[in-house]
Amino acid sequence: MKSKFLFLFIGFTLLSKINFAQIGFAALSNTEQYRYEKGLYSLSNESHTSFKPYLIKDLKTISFFDSLQNTVLPTKPFYKTLAGRKIFKEHLLEVREDDYHLYFDPLMDISGGNDSYTSKSFKNNTRGAGIGGSVGKRFSFNATFYENQSTFPYYIDSTIKLTRVVPGTGRVKGTGPYDYAWATGSLTYELNKHFTFQFGNDKIFIGDGYRSLLLSDNAFNYPHVKIITDIWKFRYVNIFAEMQDISIKDQQDNEPFQRKYTSMHYLDLNIGKRASIGVFESVVWHSDSTGRRGFDIGYLNPFIFFRPVEFSIGSPDNVLMGFNAKYKITNKTTAYAQLILDEFLIKEVRAGKGWWGNKQGWQLGVKSFDLFGVKNLYGQLEYNAVRPFTYQHRETLGNYGHYGQSLAHPMGANFYEIVGIGNYRYKRWNVEGKFNYYVAGLDSGGYNFGQNIFLPYVTRANEYGNEIGQGEKHTISIVTMALYYEFNPITHLSGFIEATSRNDKSDANNISEMIIQAGIKTRLFNRYYDF
Repeated sequence: MKSKFLFLFIGFTLLSKINFAQIGFAALSNTEQYRYEKGLYSLSNESHTSFKPYLIKDLKTISFFDSLQNTVLPTKPFYKTLAGRKIFKEHLLEVREDDYHLYFDPLMDISGGNDSYTSKSFKNNTRGAGIGGSVGKRFSFNATFYENQSTFPYYIDSTIKLTRVVPGTGRVKGTGPYDYAWATGSLTYELNKHFTFQFGNDKIFIGDGYRSLLLSDNAFNYPHVKIITDIWKFRYVNIFAEMQDISIKDQQDNEPFQRKYTSMHYLDLNIGKRASIGVFESVVWHSDSTGRRGFDIGYLNPFIFFRPVEFSIGSPDNVLMGFNAKYKITNKTTAYAQLILDEFLIKEVRAGKGWWGNKQGWQLGVKSFDLFGVKNLYGQLEYNAVRPFTYQHRETLGNYGHYGQSLAHPMGANFYEIVGIGNYRYKRWNVEGKFNYYVAGLDSGGYNFGQNIFLPYVTRANEYGNEIGQGEKHTISIVTMALYYEFNPITHLSGFIEATSRNDKSDANNISEMIIQAGIKTRLFNRYYDF
């Protein structure tokens, strides 16, 4: 039976985030977040930081918020002209009145480069448009649309050929150059200081790290309803969403993809000025064998734990639980952690025999602002690990994924990772260095070793003796250096040059790539090509 859930989104699917008005949400972009997090994570600020995109009302609590909104232009005459202001400071078109605000901007990602492994060039031609604004003091909306023609470096292209999906963006046509389009969107209504409602077709991120093991913006956009409740030191978030599974479809089939649904709760509590702890739960469900089960209203109750509901309705659904925590060590340094629990038994964990059902993941990290006393120097170090078979389910459709990608970490499961990030801003210049080191175990010989979350765990290779890195072991290291010049802080329109060294070593192969590219783009969302 076709879903009735999307009736809430008719007319909304072309809506998305570009920048923001003075209400609603900011863009879900690291470029955007770096500007504000020094204030959000300071000891004087008690905002909730683990749910993203950030609410504008939280950003407005930052002492230097107003100064960030006022871009100072050079004193040369051209910058004061209409063309100078539109290129370097303002929206292309904008109308601002007392009771409403509207804007429009062209968006782009025009870039190209060379991959040393294939000795071939690659390019990206993205054209888009964005609109947004607010009406009154409570309603806001944002919209973007992108049309793309792209070719990619070898390792990304290999992934696309397997999944038929460009990571995080959309399903491709043909075998390359790839042609794909995508749009995201949201409508937001702030009832009062306690309740915020959003209807959207976009992404959500839960956590304080670069990665999230609970819910990240790794996968493609999905329609959802979001309800945020703020009372005292608590923030409680309800998410009801519809996902699509393309992993069990014939890629040439023109029939609609199979649909599934998720209901998520996230409760975050600020403890004093330094600490916070959050509890996360999620359920994934889908139609039964008769095809008569759609959106299960039993999961609409916003004040429940899913496991009792599962038992009460005789459900085979996939439930996950998780925890998020942070502690502000100093005014400019914060430690954070996550734990994801899929299935486990305490006695099996204590036995230490590598039972397949001990499906957990964990994250530890630290981030620091004005590192070593250098203004605008940001540093972050993070460790992530996920045991085999985590996020898998007994039925293929019940996995914790959407549109061929994990809803959490890009690597799925059966890996550990170290990430290091350094970022320095000086006026409109931005330089960033990033290091990723993985050890991951891929499936091999037709056996399910627990890395591919889209396989049912009933096909597992082993009952016991399961450990991270089992299967075809790959050691992957990625080093990226990038230099940006931001022409317009409103749309983050930036010229850039970037160099990436990637090495993938396994028993079968040792593949090294040097990838160099340059171009101009609007950096309004995150692309995760570091896998």
